[in-house]
Amino acid sequence: MPTSSAYATPVGLHFATVSMSEVIPVIFFLVFFVWAIYTVVASFHWLRYAGNTTVALSAITVHVIVSLALASYAVSGF
Repeated sequence: MPTSSAYATPVGLHFATVSMSEVIPVIFFLVFFVWAIYTVVASFHWLRYAGNTTVALSAITVHVIVSLALASYAVSGF
């Protein structure tokens, strides 16, 4: 009875066929998704429980600007 090459190949070698160009966008999406959820939750709490809305809006603005600057730096490759 001939053996199939699918059974002769170890399971761990299957992942070797996935290229980094397919993995990196998924990782970036997951990081962006977590960042977006964190930003929404943090913004809600800053606006809901802050005694001063001006300070909360300033903190949210700084958070978004710094986060976008860090993400742009990370993606730029410098």
